[in-house]
Amino acid sequence: MLRAVLDHVGDWPAVVVLGVAAVVLAVESSLLVGLLMPGTTTLVVLGLWSAASGWHPAVPIAVAATASVSGALTGWRRGHGRRALDPGSHRRLRARVEPVVRTARSWLTHQGPVGAAAVMAGSHWVAVTRTLTPRVAGGAGVPLRLAGPVIVVSGTAWATTVILLARVLGERVATGAGWVAAVVVGVLFVVVLVRSVRRHHHTHAETLTGS
Repeated sequence: MLRAVLDHVGDWPAVVVLGVAAVVLAVESSLLVGLLMPGTTTLVVLGLWSAASGWHPAVPIAVAATASVSGALTGWRRGHGRRALDPGSHRRLRARVEPVVRTARSWLTHQGPVGAAAVMAGSHWVAVTRTLTPRVAGGAGVPLRLAGPVIVVSGTAWATTVILLARVLGERVATGAGWVAAVVVGVLFVVVLVRSVRRHHHTHAETLTGS
């Protein structure tokens, strides 16, 4: 598939490529239907296109980051308004996802600012969680002053990394991008785990002191 893209992507008009990519990335991180959107693949295509067409990578990076970040902030606002899922979304899909969203919201509420920030930062690097985590965070009461900067930094880093990898690695970017995402998520998982263990020990120590 990527071989075919490489053969023709350089001839695609900039307005079409950037416009379609912006829509896909914004929808992926803002609406429930975004669960079906190929976010990372879109970034790969942008990287291949910029290399083949001669466009500076700053252009697709700016478009991709803006679209994905804006969509995630929209998702946060939807969750903050206690509308965890889109009212008009497919009923079967909503019925399957809504229990997961409620459970995740309850869990995130107890993670504290550092834990919530780590979860939100890592989620933007993984499909599905890019769609659900911002609205879960909004519903869990994570304030915009925390969620906003984390979403901006993580979304921009994700778009920049995958697009630049696509320019350098070409067809091999799927493997490269997968390893980068795995490393980022792994590091942030360790942060959350360590924080949870420390909190547990602190709570246990307070209980023993009170006894």
